[in-house]
Amino acid sequence: MLLLPENIRCGYCDCSEFGGLKISPPRIVYQYEIEFYLEDGLTTTADDKTYDIKKHFIQIATPGQVRHSVLPFQTAYLKFSATGELADALSRAPKYFCSSHPQVMLDLMKEIILLNESDNHILLHSCILSLIHTVLADSQIPAERQGENYHVISNAKRYIEAHYAERITLKDIAESVYLSSIYFHNIFTSALGMTPHQYLTNYRIEKVKEHLWNTQKSVSEIAEITGFGCQQYLNKVFKKETGMTPISYRKAFQKNYLL
Repeated sequence: MLLLPENIRCGYCDCSEFGGLKISPPRIVYQYEIEFYLEDGLTTTADDKTYDIKKHFIQIATPGQVRHSVLPFQTAYLKFSATGELADALSRAPKYFCSSHPQVMLDLMKEIILLNESDNHILLHSCILSLIHTVLADSQIPAERQGENYHVISNAKRYIEAHYAERITLKDIAESVYLSSIYFHNIFTSALGMTPHQYLTNYRIEKVKEHLWNTQKSVSEIAEITGFGCQQYLNKVFKKETGMTPISYRKAFQKNYLL
């Protein structure tokens, strides 16, 4: 049986605020910790393994480890107690790797930090489980598979993120990286574990959420400027992906906030 995380702590940490401190004192890890590094930094050490701090890399720390880092660095973090299936999965996962879905990670961290200050425990745990799922999925992508087509995948993601508001097709994305549609579809799906269409949909959904949080635009306006075209189609996709309509989602997040 899957047991939900408990004793949740989360936030953003900018270690440049620690004055002249150059190395953090060693500390014992008592909870599971997920760090999502926001900028390149120096190094971080867990037990006897030292890693270069790189933007959009994920670190998983498990209870009993001893950690310290060379400062400064910037990170989003999530700490929680876990047992059973969740603890087993996190303990078995690689402890440091590159995120294949940095925008998804960042948006989920934002939501978790916001929700942790609310009484909406169902949505909070839903977002935490989504983040853990994303982390575990990314941890299973072999480094050599990430590297093999790294520039192609990166350029395709940049194209999607720059043109998501337009009516782009698989052919458009494939042509942006000078590949055939079928070959591009295969390497993208193999590398990221999702199709180009799903990546585009996910990115559009995250942009819809931003408009729902931070603007008073109508749902029909948001549908048009995020590439969904019409409110009916947006409602259908948004509810399938989140379990809520855009209007219900907006009502759940009345407070605007900044990263």
